[in-house]
Amino acid sequence: MCYNFEMNRLCVFAHWDKDNIVDDYVVYYLKALKEVANTIIFVSDCNLSESEKSKLDGIVTFLLAEKHGEYDFGSYKRGFLYAKEHNISFDELIFANDSVYGPFYPLKLIFDKMSKKKCDFWGMTKNNYGLNEKSLKLIREPHIQSYFLVFHENVYNSNIFINFINSISKQYSKSDVITKYEIGLSKTLYQNNFKSCAYINRYGSISNCTIFKWDKLILKYNFPFLKTSIIKKGFDFTGAVKGWEEIIEKKSDYPIEYIKKNFDRLSDLYEDKYSQLNLYRKVRYDILKHFPVEVRYVVIFLEKAAFNILNTICFNKLQKF
Repeated sequence: MCYNFEMNRLCVFAHWDKDNIVDDYVVYYLKALKEVANTIIFVSDCNLSESEKSKLDGIVTFLLAEKHGEYDFGSYKRGFLYAKEHNISFDELIFANDSVYGPFYPLKLIFDKMSKKKCDFWGMTKNNYGLNEKSLKLIREPHIQSYFLVFHENVYNSNIFINFINSISKQYSKSDVITKYEIGLSKTLYQNNFKSCAYINRYGSISNCTIFKWDKLILKYNFPFLKTSIIKKGFDFTGAVKGWEEIIEKKSDYPIEYIKKNFDRLSDLYEDKYSQLNLYRKVRYDILKHFPVEVRYVVIFLEKAAFNILNTICFNKLQKF
């Protein structure tokens, strides 16, 4: 399906912040989205103060801010249902969230390019793999990554899509959300003969090109985003990221001070240069870099599984007091 560049678009934007604020990089992103979307419904999984809400004046059309704990898909659900309940008209639906910095490249040009593709829904990138939590193996589960999704009218008006959105509920962990909703959405649409496209249509043998090829995506292919996890924690698989400032400055006039400010504010959540956690991750990375990515996935999964078990035990103990 092709579409007109002047199409009436609705964007549902999912937001969460540990300090209940709307960060500068989020405001910048929303302003860029306003250039391609006629209507923006901002859905925050936070109880925002009036002063934080005021940062969005003149940028977003509708603002929903209430803690729900259902991750980005819970916000997508609320925004989409709000649009339906209030009879907001639109020809194309965008789901976007705050897990990326950018854009470094005009979104209008990307939408113009994607208008020539014959598909029912599209995104910036496609991940061809998921993790089977029973076998602890990477399995082929092609899906459009959910930090940026675009749906045509035949998709979002279908009972298939509406039923899927209505089925979204609170999950135990982020990995459950990825399996059930990020991978699950594409899987459901594929099973019902909807076709997808991706702006970056390469690196099919890599599990997540936004992590493993982030620099090449920006430098060679005009990719508009950098995942926040790349900066905030050096990402578990790749170790510390270096040279990101120079790469962004080469391709864009994006204000990188927004990224630095965001990292500085949240740095207590992530790696401390001198912490035992950082030392552990460094040693682990030095060992794991010699192994295939499947092995790395298993190690990371086992770590997270152990953490979740301990977390559950501690929670159950506390419930008795």
